[in-house]
Amino acid sequence: MEEKSEAEQQALDAQRKARAEAKKVSDEAWTRAHQAYKEAKKQADVVHKKARKIAVDKQAKKEANEAYKKAIEQAKQVRGAITEEAMVVFRRSYDKADADYLETQIKSQEAIKDADETYEEAHKQADIVYKEAKKRAVDKQAKKEAKEAYKKAIEQAKQVRDEATRKLRQGGNP
Repeated sequence: MEEKSEAEQQALDAQRKARAEAKKVSDEAWTRAHQAYKEAKKQADVVHKKARKIAVDKQAKKEANEAYKKAIEQAKQVRGAITEEAMVVFRRSYDKADADYLETQIKSQEAIKDADETYEEAHKQADIVYKEAKKRAVDKQAKKEAKEAYKKAIEQAKQVRDEATRKLRQGGNP
């Protein structure tokens, strides 16, 4: 498994936290919506029962039944509206957390790729300079110095790449 950079880990932690918070808010909204529905139904049941007791004819009982059905339907609609809104908020929050993490991951990987490409370019330039220096060297000492300069240039390029990569993995800027 590839080691995550500090920035990626922080983004992943933020993603987890945002998801957990979104789930908590969503669960609370569902619970409240259900409680609101139960309370509305309970009250509708009480009113319906009393209305049927005092109804003097079939028409009044029928109207009481219709009003009861309407009250229950409205309670269901309110519950549905609350849960739908909770799901919208939950989904947006969840998607934002995912997008933020993905963006951080992409930026981190691009920066590491840039550091690797810079190293490769420095290596190519060192190769060119070394080949040219070898051609121009007139004795063994000059060739030896050219080789040492080449090794030093490669080592410096590696150090620059490694330092940039290390900073990225620790959450800093290269």
